[in-house]
Amino acid sequence: MGRDLVKAIGMAVSVLALVLLGRLVLTHDVIVFEYLRTRVQFVLSAAPDIGQQASGFLWTYRVLDVFAGAFLVFVAAACCIAMLREERA
Repeated sequence: MGRDLVKAIGMAVSVLALVLLGRLVLTHDVIVFEYLRTRVQFVLSAAPDIGQQASGFLWTYRVLDVFAGAFLVFVAAACCIAMLREERA
């Protein structure tokens, strides 16, 4: 019960931190984030269907890379689960 509570609190704090950082980048004038804000606005205004174009490119020209990357992510997740599972007596 204790571990589940810690995991839930950790997940909530992580999501909250990401949301706050994203809001900070998009709403405040911070010199360090100026390049990022410019790039985000450029991408959003340049191609409204950028997601469809990117996915079309990946599935047309980089299919082997996509499958290799998905396989590596799956193997890494399986290894993490295997290493972190609880030992039974």
